[in-house]
Amino acid sequence: MLSFSSIHHGCKLFTKDDLSPIVLPCFFSNFLTKNLIVYAINKNNILIENQIEKTTSTSILNRLEQFLHWLEFYSNQSEFVSIETHQNLPSELLNNYVNNILIEENSLGEASVKQSIQALTSYYNYLYHTGIIPYPKVLRIRPALRNTARSNTKKRTSVKYFTPELRNILYHNTESIRDELLLRTGGECGLRSKENQGFLLNDFRIGTKTHKGLLSLFEDMEDNPEKSEFEYYLQGRFSKAKRHSGGSSRKVYIHSDLLRRFKEYYEMERPESDSDSFFLNDSNSTRAKPIAAARATKIFNIVRNKVMLIQEKGLLPAYGQLLEKGHTHHILRHSFATDKFYFFSKQWNIAIDNVTTTSQVYLAVAALLGHSGSSKSAPTTTKNYIRSCHIKESFEASEEINDYRYG
Repeated sequence: MLSFSSIHHGCKLFTKDDLSPIVLPCFFSNFLTKNLIVYAINKNNILIENQIEKTTSTSILNRLEQFLHWLEFYSNQSEFVSIETHQNLPSELLNNYVNNILIEENSLGEASVKQSIQALTSYYNYLYHTGIIPYPKVLRIRPALRNTARSNTKKRTSVKYFTPELRNILYHNTESIRDELLLRTGGECGLRSKENQGFLLNDFRIGTKTHKGLLSLFEDMEDNPEKSEFEYYLQGRFSKAKRHSGGSSRKVYIHSDLLRRFKEYYEMERPESDSDSFFLNDSNSTRAKPIAAARATKIFNIVRNKVMLIQEKGLLPAYGQLLEKGHTHHILRHSFATDKFYFFSKQWNIAIDNVTTTSQVYLAVAALLGHSGSSKSAPTTTKNYIRSCHIKESFEASEEINDYRYG
């Protein structure tokens, strides 16, 4: 099954693989998009019209599309069900989709399942209103599975790991290149919010050694287009301070794609300033100051709340990881560390559950994050990475299943 936005009709259209239209969903999509009306059954069992927002109509059509993908998959295993006659499906099968598939198999949370119920109810009520089906369908979460759906919500949102897909959604919902970079340095370099202050324009000396600033790295990138990663020395004074001492200096590795985005910020957006700090507050004057230590944290909170609103409207993939209010900027750093922990374990053929605080896997990740490999918290940190690696695997397995199941 395929779907695409039709410029001519001004709505989403649904077709089979041979591009022949699936007529009823197309009619519904056209009606819904142009009128922003859904039909509901009131307490007196009378069909009434409800006005909806444009975002709600988009959510309804996305959820309907997911249902049709599942139905296509299911019809390949059943001689009694086909996408051509889906209007005649019994309520029992629709409720099986809601409860057995969405809640039990795909572990969707209660809010997400309710959005799917709203979508299917709106669609089948439209078919009932037009006289295509003789009576409306009754869809609900079974009482026995309500707690499961609520548990799914908690399970999917309480982890200290963001999937690459969710990280990209966060990056894409920032308001500027600078804000995007302040999140990406956490998710792609493992930086704390404060450590973004450590990016300097010009070369600098530590003891007898000169380290390259970002302007020199930009030149290196232009001179070496085949190079995929560039090294930046993050000074300990910009890092998290230890008790009675400064922070740990460390090397930060910046992928060429990310460094290219750094260069775009410098050329297109960074205010003119005498400051050597790379990231500045938004200002058109030459007095623009370096960002505050908590700037990346504040940006994350703003973007998180924005994405949660989009999420609540059903405009994000239904089977992806969900954001919640308790998620913080620091989880970007933890996600970076988890990915590296997982990668090193596979690269060095060490079982994830067998990694210890003396393993080269843990020590390599600790070095990237500026952790002490011998700290008292090392065993707990290692256990957290192991747990997050298993969560990472479960998310990836779920995405593979749904990529197959929903096209």
